[in-house]
Amino acid sequence: MQNEQKYLTHVLSRIRAAIGGASELVKERAETVEEQKRYIWENKDLDPQEIRSARENILNINAMGENALARRQRLTRMLDSPYFGRIDFNGEPLYIGVNTFHDFEAHRSFVHDWRAPVSSMYYDYELGPAAYTSPAGEVTGNISLKRQYRIRGGRIEYMFDSSVTVLDDILGRELSSNADERMRGIVATIQREQNRIIRDAEAPTLIIQGVAGSGKTSIALHRVAYLLYTYKDTLSSKDILIISPNKVFADYISNVLPELGEETVPEQGMASLLAEVLGGKVKYQTFFEAVAEQLEKPSAGFTERTAFKSTVEFASALDRFVLHLENNGFRAADVKIRHITIPSEYIDEQFRRFHRMAIRERFDPMADFILSELDLKYDILATTAERNMLRSEIRKMFASGMNDAALYKELFVWLGRPEMLKLRKGNALEYSDLAPMAYLHIALDGTRSRSEVKHLLIDEMQDYTPVQYRVIQRLFPCRKTLLGDGWQSVDPAGSSTAETIAEVFAGSRVMHLLKSYRSTFEITQFAQRIRPNDRLEPIARHGEEPQVMSFTNADDELEGIKRLIADFRLSDQTSLGIVCKTESQAIALHALLADPEIDLLTSRSSSFGGGVVVTSAHMAKGLEFDSVIIPRADSQNYRTEIDRGMLYVAVTRAMHRLVLTHTGSPSKFFDN
Repeated sequence: MQNEQKYLTHVLSRIRAAIGGASELVKERAETVEEQKRYIWENKDLDPQEIRSARENILNINAMGENALARRQRLTRMLDSPYFGRIDFNGEPLYIGVNTFHDFEAHRSFVHDWRAPVSSMYYDYELGPAAYTSPAGEVTGNISLKRQYRIRGGRIEYMFDSSVTVLDDILGRELSSNADERMRGIVATIQREQNRIIRDAEAPTLIIQGVAGSGKTSIALHRVAYLLYTYKDTLSSKDILIISPNKVFADYISNVLPELGEETVPEQGMASLLAEVLGGKVKYQTFFEAVAEQLEKPSAGFTERTAFKSTVEFASALDRFVLHLENNGFRAADVKIRHITIPSEYIDEQFRRFHRMAIRERFDPMADFILSELDLKYDILATTAERNMLRSEIRKMFASGMNDAALYKELFVWLGRPEMLKLRKGNALEYSDLAPMAYLHIALDGTRSRSEVKHLLIDEMQDYTPVQYRVIQRLFPCRKTLLGDGWQSVDPAGSSTAETIAEVFAGSRVMHLLKSYRSTFEITQFAQRIRPNDRLEPIARHGEEPQVMSFTNADDELEGIKRLIADFRLSDQTSLGIVCKTESQAIALHALLADPEIDLLTSRSSSFGGGVVVTSAHMAKGLEFDSVIIPRADSQNYRTEIDRGMLYVAVTRAMHRLVLTHTGSPSKFFDN
């Protein structure tokens, strides 16, 4: 310990010296820029070439200053905990941290980035023979020591030597920390199976099926950080897009990549993406509204329509409908330009000639080709008005026209199921109609792929349908990482499994994360009563048994919840989630609690803070709390299969403590 603390002290002193050097460089670059600007200002008679050269010089100096500033920020973050692990490889100690620290004066690396090839051995090997792939080829050798540290405030709190990546007691200590520390600290506790996922650069589509609390979101973000590090010359943060379930979740994870030394990547919601395909003009029910309807006022028709449009068979039916339109939707007619009649047979022949293009994509090229032939054979050079007239006439020959809504309605008539389309107030689409209409639009107008996106990450993959994945496949030809858990589907009628998703993306690889790290053993076992998963492996971290508290009436239950909140505030925990079944229940409870220090998270929220939060199970997906209270856990509130899913999600948000409150009889899903 003395030797290690001595080494740590030396590293910290070198980091501080490097920070000082970077600060001097930043200051020097800023002063140089000011001098250059003053030079331009004071010398009004400079010729354009001199001004251009001076401006380019300013830009170059600025860029160097920004690099120095970024290095200073990165080094400053390292002062608290410069590294977390060490391996002795071929007799040489290698310290591993969140970022590299290369001391240019000493000409050596004191800390290696966890994403560097040499660092992979820390995660993949026990003591003994080991190897890693360097730019020069494979390097083999022997690991004689593997050590892990917890360093905070520049002091070693504890350290262990281990023959495997992370001992259970180290892992237990890390996982026992507060929720706000977990997402940042997981890099120190990455397990072998997680490391394989993070560093997989071969699969065009990687599908991660992970049980609740398996760290799949954290691992996916570490995967993004790894890809940005490994392919820094061809991939930047702006080239990556995250499809996130809501704005709160996006805010919740927004600090992870900066903590790993990378910029935050862009994010977008699925509904927003689909509406964008349709030109942003269509009105639609949101996913939150659809789930709320299923939970609060479900109708057989609504459930049936959602289930009907969430199948692989319906996705195939869309392709058959497009083929039907190809064969029967274009009805050519004669068109007259001046004294020449263009016969319908000839126009139909051109429609077939351009068969490699999408149907509505052909019309203008068809018109241009016909007019070029007219010029060639009859020496008739068409005017702009004649060209526009022919284009318009050809569009009219497509029976379904250019209107997406009319075309979509025709689909259900063709299927013999017109009752499967029901518009809402103001002709708004149901959420389940948004993706099929977008898919038809793309199929008929031609794919406008988002080529600027080089890697796509989709979280909560189980909540998206096969049709939505068909749209994703068309829009994003890039590599993809998808992650989720079939046991946490919000709506069983509209969910996908890893296997059904894999059918959409050719060459995809499915990887499973079966060990649950978030919750204590007791909470995990309680969740297993609600939705059993034989493959789930709970971590052997024990805590108090979940409590089920019964009350005589709603007023007593409310007072009981207030007492639980008071207990939490006296504890050393930092986050308490009061997770209701629906958003309306969360809003009502928040009003009854009447506490200005309690936050309310709804579908309109855009940020996530600590402390006490009231929210719905749907909004809580992907989040985690030190303690969780689940109100109204009675047999009336939690009785259907979709209710079971909500209850499972709510329970699995808890890391250390779980309390369920109810009046009347408890829900059958956990009362056995």
